[in-house]
Order: sequence, then C-alpha cells, then structure tokens
Amino acid sequence: MRLSSFALRLLALVCMMVDHAGLALFPSTGLFRCIGRLALPLYCFLLVQGYIHTRDVRAYARRLLLLAIVSEIPFDLLIFARMASGAEQNILFSLLLALLSLVIADTHRGKALPCALMEMGLCLVAMAARVSFGWLPIALCLSFYYGMTSRPKGVLLAACSLLLYTAMLWLSGVAQSWVLVSLCAPLGLVPVLFYNGKRGPASPVLKLMFYAAYPLHIVLLLVLRGMRIFPPYFLH
Repeated sequence: MRLSSFALRLLALVCMMVDHAGLALFPSTGLFRCIGRLALPLYCFLLVQGYIHTRDVRAYARRLLLLAIVSEIPFDLLIFARMASGAEQNILFSLLLALLSLVIADTHRGKALPCALMEMGLCLVAMAARVSFGWLPIALCLSFYYGMTSRPKGVLLAACSLLLYTAMLWLSGVAQSWVLVSLCAPLGLVPVLFYNGKRGPASPVLKLMFYAAYPLHIVLLLVLRGMRIFPPYFLH
C-alpha cells in the first residue's frame, strides 16, 4: 500500500481531531491522546514536502501565521478555558518556526557551525515562546529535511528526536501516563515510509478545507463541550 500526500494529510487531520476530541470531551480516556500523538510527525513530514514544492515560501509562512493567529483564541478556550493564556501557543506557531528552520538549513547549506547555532537558537525561541511541543517540531522537520535522499534515514532521525523528547518529559517529572502516551508518537512515522511521492487529489477547495479544519474543529468541540451532552460534563 502506497500513500499520497493527500492520504497522509487526511490521516494526520483525523488523528489530530481524535486527540482534541479526547481532550475536550473525554479527558479520562487515554486512547484518544495516544492516537493523537501520531499527528505531529505526519504534519512535520508534510511541512517539509510543502516547503520543497512550494513556489513561494513567504506566502506559505504568511498562511501559517494568519491561521495561527486566528486559531489562538479558540485554542486557549479549549485548553485553558480562557481567551488568552501565555502557558502554551497553538501548534501552528510551532510549525511556523519549523518552517523557518528549513529556510535556515537551506540558505546556510555547507555552513555547519553557523547553521547549527541558528537552529539551536530557534529551538530556544520555541521553548521561550512556549509553543506546542517546544523544540520537537523543529527537530522533526530538520530530520525529514536532511533525510530527503533516504527516507529510512529521515524516519530514523525523527524517531530519535521523538524518543529524546519523551526521555526529557520523563526526566522533567511529568505524569507517567503522559510519558507513556508520548511513546505512541513514533507510530506516526510508519505511514511516512509508505509515502509514494505523489500529491493525490488536489484543488483550491481541498487546500482551503485542510487549512480551515484546524480552527473550525476546535470551535465545534467548544460548542459540544458547552452543550454538556458528553460525560463528564453533563453531570456539572
């Protein structure tokens, strides 16, 4: 079985929506979060493919920035039950920084030390800004980028990044249940190995739908949670 970028994007979207549905409506069910961990590696791989094939990186970055800004209030309402929170920024800001890391890697090719220092600085920015998953999306995207000529190599580098992130979670003292959930993330690398290098179905409408799906599904989950028709919320 071979998978197009459309199939990978659809799989990533479903995993992300399952993750957020578990967070919003079934917080005591860990299976939802386990499925959701597959989304980030897929989105990072797709971001690298988008960067390689885009005709205008600046336009790509502007779309991500606009969507990140639009999504931030719904994200804060879903996660923190308030309109603004500095505790964490939504994943689109993380992907925007990851896109910048690809630009740095591309423009500083052959300059190992300056490139490494800039990438490390960008990781520090990601952690200081408290974007979702901190430095991990940058590391994943760089893994796939430097593994373009050998997909197994890119997948192996990405797996190492995911396991390092999980180890750091464990060492930081977070709940053991969350560490175990994070161990599911490398499963998201399996579909990448079956990527066939083709776009699959593509149209401006589909592109818009994939972009709009992020803020819209969060708003829908907020509405469903507000209706209190799912446990445990209908008891309160």
